[in-house]
Amino acid sequence: MVKCGIRSVAQLAGVSIGTVSKILNPGSAANIRVSEETRDKVLAAAEKLDYRPSYGAKLLRGESTRTIGFATSLPKDHNIAYLSSYTFRLLNGIGQAASLNGYQVLLLNGVDYSYFLNIKRVDALIMVSFPLCSNPERERMRGMFEEFARRNYPYVVINGEPAAPGEPVIPSIGVDNESGMRQIAELIRRKGYESVGFAGELTPNPQSHHLERVRALERFLAGSGCRFSPELVLNGSGSGIPEVPRVGRYSHEDGRVILQYLHERKQIPRCMVCGNDDIAMGLLKAAREYGIRIPEELAVIGFDDDVNADYLCVPLTSVHQPLEEFGRLAVDYVLEKMNDPGRQIQLTIEPKLIERSTT
Repeated sequence: MVKCGIRSVAQLAGVSIGTVSKILNPGSAANIRVSEETRDKVLAAAEKLDYRPSYGAKLLRGESTRTIGFATSLPKDHNIAYLSSYTFRLLNGIGQAASLNGYQVLLLNGVDYSYFLNIKRVDALIMVSFPLCSNPERERMRGMFEEFARRNYPYVVINGEPAAPGEPVIPSIGVDNESGMRQIAELIRRKGYESVGFAGELTPNPQSHHLERVRALERFLAGSGCRFSPELVLNGSGSGIPEVPRVGRYSHEDGRVILQYLHERKQIPRCMVCGNDDIAMGLLKAAREYGIRIPEELAVIGFDDDVNADYLCVPLTSVHQPLEEFGRLAVDYVLEKMNDPGRQIQLTIEPKLIERSTT
């Protein structure tokens, strides 16, 4: 069969090539000005000739790809199977908002994201950030953000870290960690827990967000009479604290090993605050194995409010991040940025503590 082109479709439908292009490009602003009769004729001709628009040709013409790139920040040697529920919730919000606006989403991982913008493979970029305490990629990322700023690319970072002095301002949408930890501290004070620990990542290079949460919790608990001493803060590894190999960014194993470590040393506090819900779930599993009653002997608080938090054997108290809303807001912003190059966003959203049966 001879492959037919857009010219053949136009001839069969009795319209111009430009009209065919408008109708077969669902993102075309001119599409709405085409009559239903003309649209039907073109679609029927395209179907009869088995014609499909050439994506490669659209790229060569520099047209919009109607595609938003989503950079997952997975390690290079991992695949999509290691995406956490955190990332999937962001993706749900991004996907819904993109679809409503006639866009598709392309997952990007472990690559030079600027390349996809430079060749116009994507029209915009949304990045989910997991800022490390010590980021060996920092200089490369700084150079990339400087390029984005210079070229005025539409991009946004979800839950990133503030730009350092002298660095370009990074468009961002994120959670208010201070507010989340303040709400946790208020619950701890109200419950009268006499001692509190923190379970983070058992890795030499944990997330800086966890360190930020530890500092905020310490500050909000000051003067409460609740013991929050350094030996109860397990965030990082070394000095006798084991390292847990990474599977993705966060690990249930962190929580399990942390409770085992505290149990062996008879240092289990009255309440454990966890860096995220995956860690909390691992800790809860270990508590069942050791016969520790939740919440009578150990209260557990997570962060993120995982979709499974309410369905555990003992439903998990957690700080709810509106991750789906982050995704929708990110799409709204990059689409606005395309039409208004001067648009900027630095949005911090207050989370909400959801109390359940683990406290």
